[in-house]
Amino acid sequence: MIPRSLTSRLIFLYCIILLLLGGAFLGSTVLSFRHYARQVITNILAVRTLDIWRVAQDEISRPDRIKSIMERRFSPESQDRFIRIQVDGKTVYQSGEPLSGYFSPRDIPPTLPEAEKGVQPLGDVTVYAKSFTGRGNRKVVIQTGQFQYARTVEEQLTKSLLIGLPILLLMAAIAGYLVMRRALTPVESMISAAESYTFNDPHKRLPTTGNEPRIEALGQALNRMLDRLDSAYSHVNRFTSDAAHELRTPLTIIRGELELIARQEKLPPDVDDAIRTVLEEMTRLSDLVDNLINLSRMDSLWGKTAHDTVDLLDLSLETIDQMHLLLEEKDITVTRPKGPAVQVPGDRGRLKQVLVNLLNNAIKYTAPGGQIEIQIFTEGTKAVVTVEDTGMGIDPKHHQRVFDRFYRVSPDRGADGAGLGLAIVKSICQAHGGTVSVRSVPSVGSCFVVEIPLSTAAISSSSASTADSRRLQTVS
Repeated sequence: MIPRSLTSRLIFLYCIILLLLGGAFLGSTVLSFRHYARQVITNILAVRTLDIWRVAQDEISRPDRIKSIMERRFSPESQDRFIRIQVDGKTVYQSGEPLSGYFSPRDIPPTLPEAEKGVQPLGDVTVYAKSFTGRGNRKVVIQTGQFQYARTVEEQLTKSLLIGLPILLLMAAIAGYLVMRRALTPVESMISAAESYTFNDPHKRLPTTGNEPRIEALGQALNRMLDRLDSAYSHVNRFTSDAAHELRTPLTIIRGELELIARQEKLPPDVDDAIRTVLEEMTRLSDLVDNLINLSRMDSLWGKTAHDTVDLLDLSLETIDQMHLLLEEKDITVTRPKGPAVQVPGDRGRLKQVLVNLLNNAIKYTAPGGQIEIQIFTEGTKAVVTVEDTGMGIDPKHHQRVFDRFYRVSPDRGADGAGLGLAIVKSICQAHGGTVSVRSVPSVGSCFVVEIPLSTAAISSSSASTADSRRLQTVS
């Protein structure tokens, strides 16, 4: 199976090429060594055969004399050598068993046609044979052999290469991986920068300096695309803000006139019902316009460095008290947050809007008699707010999109609203350097989690409390 990532595929291809080259190198090395060793042994045995003939040609008819000369001059048993001399097909001399016991001369057949053409491997012995014409036209065949030390060397060489090549391949793969990682570091930096890009910081761009020319060109092209996206988003946001402001005044006038008409007495029932229906729709449309204006105003929070300190615990209790009528209307029980104050830097009005939207969302989708639990606590350097309900829940496939503008999960979740409440919550959280997420199980309930960085004073206080607690534990 070919890996999918670019780095893995390049390393995989790199290893395959090295494996093929290594296999070719192993084969060629072994074959070259085998050919070279064969040539060397052939030359050695040919020279030795000529030496034997020069020494033994005058003593062909005296086997005892030949044996003495062979043992004194060539020492075949001690040198792991084989010598056989045949005269007219009869063996007049054959060396004995070598002292090493590597081979037995008795296992070597008397007739070796292949050896007369060159050399003939026989087990652990390489044999060379050559015919000569002696006195009286007698045919003399001298067979000489040598234990195949080269074969042992060849086997050791093959083993060494078979062990060494995988190690070299592994080292080359690791080195290739490190080189690829280093070469792709600029791409990884671009990926990280691109993934962290949001409209909270629309002027952020990908790093391009110090990169390879083609990678730098890619970064510059992506930055130009981000410029176009930023410009398009600014135009859309400005249009939304302008359109919402233009719509607010006529909507207010129309609603005021309709309310004035609705206060008149003796209106026909059908006219009265029609006016009330139009007023409801006008109210919903006015809320939509207000939400659009709120979203467009999020730009004023992005990049703001100075914020007031807001106590989230106090703000949540205040919000619950202000929404008690909605809670009592559906007989919903709220578990109030408890504990020490949790302070964050932020815009009090916007953070309250987060709590209002989340609590209103929980009330809207929780059945009468249900429960809502709000918790506020610190986790590291962040303040955490959770709003958990026992409502209808949200299918996991919608979790990533519930915070998108105008996104509605399904018609079953009610016809009220335009799908902007959670989008406003997300924008406010991001403007404060925080996040919002959801955990939900259909027919069980939902839990929205807001995380916002703590104020510097709150972090210092938390660190001091932790240090005091550790000192107390040490003393005790």
